[in-house]
Formats: sequence, structure tokens, C-alpha cells
Amino acid sequence: MSARSAKSRFWFTWGWPIVMAVLSAVGLLSALLGNGVWDWVSWIGLGIPALACCWLGLRRKQTSR
Repeated sequence: MSARSAKSRFWFTWGWPIVMAVLSAVGLLSALLGNGVWDWVSWIGLGIPALACCWLGLRRKQTSR
């Protein structure tokens, strides 16, 4: 396996979980830091992963029928 193939396989497997983890961490930290703009950052940072999970869960349930 070439180095390029291993790198593309890594990002194919772990790319979206890493993005979701970073968004969740940013959302949690911004919720702890303060009010105002930080509240909006926390809503977005925690809302996107939650919406993605709901969307994928509903999509999977519909296709399994």
C-alpha cells in the first residue's frame, strides 16, 4: 500500500468523525466561556453534529424498510 493510498484511506474513514468532534469541542468550550456571541457559537457547534445524527438516523430508518 502506498503512502498516498494510506493517507486517503485515513481521511475517508476518519474525516467526518474528526470534524464532528472538533465542532462538538468548540461548542462545549464556547458554552463555558461566556455569553453573547459565545452562546451562538455553542448553539452552532453543538447543533450541527446533532442535526447530522438525526438526519442520518432518519435516512437509515427509511432505507431499511
